[in-house]
Parts: sequence; C-alpha cells; structure tokens
Amino acid sequence: MPRIKLLYALMIAGIAMCLAQIWWPHYYLTGDGPCHLYNAKVLHDMWHGTDVAFYSRFYVINYNPNPNWLSNILLGIPMYFTNGPVAEKLFLTLYAGLVVGGFYLLIKKVSGSSSYWITVIFLFVFHHTLAKGFYNFSFSTALWFWMVWSWMRFIDKKNTLNTLVFFLFAGLSFFTQLLPFVFAVATCFGLIVSYSLTREQGLKQSSLNYFIQNTITLGILTAPFVALMIRFTENEGGTHITLHHHFYRLVELVQFKYGINAVENESFLTALCGMTLAALLITAVVFRIKDKIAVNKYDGFFYSLIFILFIYLFFPENFMQRDILISMRAQLFILILAGICIAYTLPQQIKNAGGLILFFCFAGLTMVRMNYMNKASDAAEDYNSVAAHIRPYSLVLPLDFAPEGKDRNNKTIADRNYLFTHALHYAGCEKPLILLDNYEANAGYFPLQWKYKVNPYAHLSKDNGIEGQPPGADIEAYVNVSHIPIDYIVTWCYDAKALQNKRYSELDSQMKRMYHEVYTSPSKRTVLYERNK
Repeated sequence: MPRIKLLYALMIAGIAMCLAQIWWPHYYLTGDGPCHLYNAKVLHDMWHGTDVAFYSRFYVINYNPNPNWLSNILLGIPMYFTNGPVAEKLFLTLYAGLVVGGFYLLIKKVSGSSSYWITVIFLFVFHHTLAKGFYNFSFSTALWFWMVWSWMRFIDKKNTLNTLVFFLFAGLSFFTQLLPFVFAVATCFGLIVSYSLTREQGLKQSSLNYFIQNTITLGILTAPFVALMIRFTENEGGTHITLHHHFYRLVELVQFKYGINAVENESFLTALCGMTLAALLITAVVFRIKDKIAVNKYDGFFYSLIFILFIYLFFPENFMQRDILISMRAQLFILILAGICIAYTLPQQIKNAGGLILFFCFAGLTMVRMNYMNKASDAAEDYNSVAAHIRPYSLVLPLDFAPEGKDRNNKTIADRNYLFTHALHYAGCEKPLILLDNYEANAGYFPLQWKYKVNPYAHLSKDNGIEGQPPGADIEAYVNVSHIPIDYIVTWCYDAKALQNKRYSELDSQMKRMYHEVYTSPSKRTVLYERNK
C-alpha cells in the first residue's frame, strides 16, 4: 500500500477507535463528568423556564465572567433534542474532533509534509484528566491547538479575519479553563520570539521591530482575558506559589503516568509511549546540534515546552487555595509539545517509524479501555437503576463506598481512577432532582452555586465529607438548618467495615431510624432508602 494511502487508513482507523470508545458503552463514565452533565441539565432547565421554582430553592446562577463556563453550555445545548448521556457523547465527540483536527493543522503547518507521525495525536485524546471528568480542562486543551494555529495564521498574514479568528479562540479557551489559555499565550509569545530570530536580513521591518509589534498585538488581543484572569485569581485568594523542585516528576514524565486513564493494565503501553517520545525528542536535539541549526522558525514550541517543563518540575500541586493537580495537567502539554517539536525536526523515516509504534500503542490502549469502560457502563446502569423508583422533585443523598467501582463479581473496575464518584448524577438528567453531592455548585467558580442555607457541603458534610471513604454526614443537622428533609439515600457497594468509623456509625444510626429500604438492584450493589413518612 502506498504510504499516503496507509496514512489515510491509519487516520480513519484512529478516528473510528476514538468514536468507539465514546459511543460503544451506554455511559462514557468519568469521575466528574456526570456532575458537569447534571449541572448543565439544571442550567438548561432554568434557562428554558422548566422547574425554575424547584431548582431556585437550592441554586443560584453565577454570572461572573469566570473560566469554566463553556462546557456547561455545550453540554446543555443538545438537551433540547436528546437525553443526558447522548448529550455527553456529542460533547466528547466534538472535543475529540477538535483535538485531532487542531493537531493535524499544526503538524501540517510546521512540517509541510505528510507522515505517519500525525497519528500520534490519538494518544492525547484520552488521558487521565479526561477520565477524571475534568471536561473544562480537556476541552480547553483541544482549543489550545486552535488558538496557537490561528495565531500562526495571523502573524503569517495580518488581516481582519485572522485577527477575529484568533480573538474568538482566545476567548473560548479562557472561558473554558484558565491553565491551557495561559499555556497558549506562552506558546504564541514563544513563536513571536522564534519568528523574530529567523527573519531574513534586508526586510523593511527589522527583527526587533517585528518582535515589538507582534508582542504588543498579542498583548492587546489577549488583554481583556488577562484582566479577567487577574480578577479571577485575586477573588480566589491569589496564587501564593512556593517553588520547590519535584525532579521525581521526570520519571513520571517518561512513564507518561497521566496517559493512564483508569486501570493499571494501561501502564505498560503508556510507559512505552512515554519512552518513545522521550527518545525521539532527544534524537531531535542531537540532529539539531549535529546540523548546527541554531534557531528554527517554529522553535517557539520548544521554548514553550521549556517554560511548561519548569512549571511541571517546580510548581506545587496546590495553589490558589485548592488542589490544582499541576503535574497531571502540565505533563500532557509537555508531551504534546514534544510531539510538535519532533514533527519539524526529525527526518521523515524516523518520524514514520515512531508514528507507527505510537499508533499501535494507541490501538492496544483502546482494547484495554473498551473492556473496562463496558464494565463501568454496566455498573453505572446498575447504580442509576434507582432513578425509576425516585419521585421527581426529591432530595437525594448518594453514599458511595466504592468510587473505583465494583463489577458483578465484586472485583474492582478502575484501580487507577475514581470513576464512580458522581455516577448517580445521570439520574438527575432524567427527572428534576437535587443531588446533594453536587461538588461543582460548591466550588464557587462554576455557573451554578448552592444557596448557603441549603448547601450540603456547609451543613451536611462531616469529617471525611459526603464524598469521603467512608462518607460522613449529619442528616439531622442539615434538616435543622435547611428545614428541608432529605427524601432518599442511595448506597453504592455498601461495605460493613464502614461501621468501624464513628462518624459513619452515627450516620448509619440516623438512616435506620429515619429511612427504610425500598429498592435493591439485582446485583445488590445499589440500595435505595426512602424517608419514613
């Protein structure tokens, strides 16, 4: 088969494997994904004028221009014509298309020729942050490709259309998630530097003037979002970053630790991918030194890689008064940037060989992931089977004793990720319900926020918290403050060992006194309790 035909075949096969992972299971289950979907459903209903009186007792819409908005809107729009799980799949399909399409355009831009290396992008569609349900970060990562690509178009040809396209992608990126937006601005600035350093002598505009002009333009186009970013970080308490080296993260980088989605069985293939990318990047540097190439026009990607690598190695996981998980997020960008640097540096034969190795690793990962995702979907159906037995307009308290999930044989489903933390939120997409483990409404920077008097994280959650292991809650305290009774409690994979915890033992006593069992799923993993009348 001619090389170009094989490349097309690999791209089609890669896209098919992406779609299969998303669409084959009934639920594409992620840690926080169902919570995002449920909040999008509530926002959709409130904006549509449906059940506003019910939801307004508990939630208020936050109209501050913060990041983390776009995914709720994109998840909510399809709910005008389809249900929650399908809306989520449409959102994820759009996300995958943006990642693949954006990477393809960037690689074509920097390498100018077709090679099997383009297929490396499939490795970066499904990653640990997506499996954790960080939809805003993942979608903003997809927009990173388009923001950088549109900037390259702009500096190649300055016109009104290219200006507006870049401004559009910059705005979409900011209002989706802050960190990829910052990384995109850094990459755009890096490209200004490398473009300036490689300008040909004799042009009317000197390299210095070219650098100053484009830097000012980038500053003007991103200034509204930078101003909003400063305002947002100040409202969140500021950054307060204390730098300290974390060199062990280099090992995690080569292992591609956060390429693993949810199960340990992925670790061999993700480590092979990480080592292949590291070896190829080192080879690319050797080629540059050998050929005495001081600066390449596209070295802005390499400068950006160094900048993000510094953040990866020296920034703490916690700043802005919350767990940012910086190493998980930054590692993905380092490897994406490594892939782009390899694309414009290495000879075609080496890129082709590396691309084939990584593509077949992705194919292997797809097989592993399809296996556990089908098990996770089956378990999520078991969990959400209680929805048929819950009356609309009810308050529901989920108590999750196995966030990693258990299959019908009581075996762990996801040993490297908590996929089931908010799995019951699919039930909230079927009928109007208030799910008391809605962490998103407690975060402060998402569109939907709890009203303080009924906020379960302020008045119900105790010790480990309602999402803890074991869960901790005081039902009577919550009712005394909110004056609203909790109608149902759902337990998932209850473990009697939890009774050894004093706080849970107290909660169990309240449940036995105030609730009675009304439904148990056939697998006995899910039990529904209704409040005594």
